[in-house]
Amino acid sequence: MSRSRLVVTLLGSVLILALASAFRPSDDESFLRKIAAQLTKFYTGVFPEKSYLHLDKPLYATGETIWFKAYVVDASRHRPDTLSRVVYVDLLSPTQKVVMQRVLRLTNGTAHGDFALPDTLTQGLYTVRAYTNWMRNQGPEYFFTKQIPIWLSGLGATAVPTRRLPNAKSAKPGAVAKPDVQFFPEGGNLVAGLESIVGFKATDGSGHGLDVEGFVEDEQGTKVAVFRSKHLGMGRFAFRPEAGKRYKAKASWPGGAVQEYSLPEARPTGFVLSAGEALGYINVSIRRKSGAGVPAEQVALVAQVRGQLVYAGRGQLDDEAGFVARIPKSKFPDGVVHFTLFDGQQAAQCERLLFVQSAQNMHVTITPDKSVYATREKVDLSVEVADAQGKPVAAQLSLAVNNTQLVAINPGQADIRTHLLLTSDLKGYVEDPGYYFASSNFETSQVLDNLLLTQGWRRFVWKELLADQFQPYDFALEQSLSIGGQVLRAANKPAPATQVVLFRSKPTASILLTETDPTGRFIFGGFDGKDTARIVVSTKPGKGIRNPVIRLDGRWPAAAPLLGARALETDLQAIDYLQQSRKQQVADQQYHPDPTRRIMLGNVTVQGRKVVPPDARRIYGTPDAAIRVSELPFATRNFSVFQMLQGRVPGVVVSGSPPFMRAEIRGATSIMGSNEPLYLLDGVTVDADAINSLTVAEVESIEVLKGPSAAIFGSRGAGGVIAVLTKRGSSDDLPRESQLAQTVTAIIPKYYQAREFYAPKYDGSAKSPRDSDFRSATLYWNPNVATDATGKARVSFYCSDAGGTFRVSVEGIAATGTPLIGHSEFKVVLSN
Repeated sequence: MSRSRLVVTLLGSVLILALASAFRPSDDESFLRKIAAQLTKFYTGVFPEKSYLHLDKPLYATGETIWFKAYVVDASRHRPDTLSRVVYVDLLSPTQKVVMQRVLRLTNGTAHGDFALPDTLTQGLYTVRAYTNWMRNQGPEYFFTKQIPIWLSGLGATAVPTRRLPNAKSAKPGAVAKPDVQFFPEGGNLVAGLESIVGFKATDGSGHGLDVEGFVEDEQGTKVAVFRSKHLGMGRFAFRPEAGKRYKAKASWPGGAVQEYSLPEARPTGFVLSAGEALGYINVSIRRKSGAGVPAEQVALVAQVRGQLVYAGRGQLDDEAGFVARIPKSKFPDGVVHFTLFDGQQAAQCERLLFVQSAQNMHVTITPDKSVYATREKVDLSVEVADAQGKPVAAQLSLAVNNTQLVAINPGQADIRTHLLLTSDLKGYVEDPGYYFASSNFETSQVLDNLLLTQGWRRFVWKELLADQFQPYDFALEQSLSIGGQVLRAANKPAPATQVVLFRSKPTASILLTETDPTGRFIFGGFDGKDTARIVVSTKPGKGIRNPVIRLDGRWPAAAPLLGARALETDLQAIDYLQQSRKQQVADQQYHPDPTRRIMLGNVTVQGRKVVPPDARRIYGTPDAAIRVSELPFATRNFSVFQMLQGRVPGVVVSGSPPFMRAEIRGATSIMGSNEPLYLLDGVTVDADAINSLTVAEVESIEVLKGPSAAIFGSRGAGGVIAVLTKRGSSDDLPRESQLAQTVTAIIPKYYQAREFYAPKYDGSAKSPRDSDFRSATLYWNPNVATDATGKARVSFYCSDAGGTFRVSVEGIAATGTPLIGHSEFKVVLSN
């Protein structure tokens, strides 16, 4: 059924005559208030976030640089003032392995950086992704991801190929290569005797849409519906299932192949929800089938956009008379609207997604001071952001200038608008999202609605939300760099209320203490990111916890399933691109002033040696004295640590008898007047009783630090330090239930310092033949463009020696949360 016919059917139904009283306010609105309260609680307490990356161009060659700007906003209103202050940007290989990472400090929800692509990268489809530590709680499917082709530049070869390029296979998207069709009843279910709209989507093995047509028949072979896809394998049809019957769809593929697919089975009772837009209103129709004698029930319909409750109402519903809610479109903010129907028992029964976008919105105007320029001539751009009434808008923007011959314009590609308003709120891979924003005609609106029929998604489950069952979050909101993990005891069970110690040796020495929560989790924060920090995290046995194990959170989250991936195919445009890229890289290597770029070297002989990693249990330097148990074969297995020390280290006096022995380091006195040293067991602070409990069989070495050597521990080490290192590994000398402290080491990276895009300035003097400027694919990149009080910004740069048509692309976010895009063009003619 077409969209227009659906609207006519709904508006012409006799069931609509009672609409004036439908969804009137009820005397008991506590349930609706609860829904509103829980939505607010979720979005203010859980505070979901979204991320986005604006890249300088959509394709690259090895040896080039990926320039990007990261935007992080709250998922509800898209405002850039988020709680997170750290964003991670990864580059993943075609096999979904992290090959590079940038850790960036967010300022007003934005940061910029770059990836200098080594010549050693393999050719294929790579993935860039952006996320915060907080976003890891909801999984990698919530990260921003974008696939980009990276071609071999051929910089080390004698020539770039001119006819063909070698195919580079990307990661296999899945084992199933045959096409597939899935069917999605509108609202969620088919109900016998009630007409329903059914959305469908046909895809190939990699998740890309395929044209399909066919028909639906019952068990007797009677056709009940026909269907044909409209765009990227998606479409819809209407039919009325009968009780007790099963239905199959016969799909015909290009080339003549035919396959059968089963439709979802129709329920004997239930609800059907249908929704659509017409004449500035959103119309939602609800019908019920429950059987004879079942009384009417009061149902609730709610609509929310990213957690903002924009409509809520209740009404009586029986099998005879359904109703339609008619809601002005102006009530909804731009984006995906979730309609949910709750039955009389307050259980969610149907859900439907619609996309709403206002006709009038903010716009970005980019005006070059000229339409045609000469090579190396200065370009002055005016960038202006205004709302629908022409009032100036404050915005953060990023700007790229690309040669349209080398970087083709793809109207279907994603941008910050398509991501924030559409794809980030849908499930799975969305192919060519820009297509749905290219025009606002009826056909585009209908194919967009087909998309929403087949790819609905929500950030929570209503049953859990209403029951106040919020999942525990393992990863913290980062105001600064942090490291976290979990302490486990036997059988991988959490170890709550367990002390965890963090030792930091560089750039300054420090010790931090914390205690695990009921799930065994811990977090250390406050790292300023100015320098890389090497840390040691330790714990020790406690009451009821004999063998604790520390498991630090991985530095890189797991990769989401690779969707929509295809082989990197030969492309004539890529050949032109690589030829230009090679020219630019050769010129850069010879004349580029940036000292951070690579230098061409002659023959080099590389020598290496095995590097022994430092012991993670030591954060100090060379001790003043050390006793290695393996070098004392006469020591018995029953010797204690203090017995080993006795008489072997000058200045160390041992007193008492096992198991109540103590040590004192002469000449060392703390500010508290105590001569007792600081005891460390595998890097963890312990007391003398813990040292007394050890035997030689458990010990690898005993190290003593005096005076300046112990200064790293501050006042705690004023009495000196006695550090005991236990045997590690699977030694037979270790008792089965040894109470050994557990220690792990890690590196906390510093914030990445982004490089500056090289944009030379020309003073009009004659150019030297030795300083050719081949900037073309990306002529200019500026990640920090901000409009002033008048809503305007000015940007200036110089053309290179390349001619052609250049496209200016601007993306960004307004202070109010509205995503912004803008485009303009100018030409550069070659000088005589």
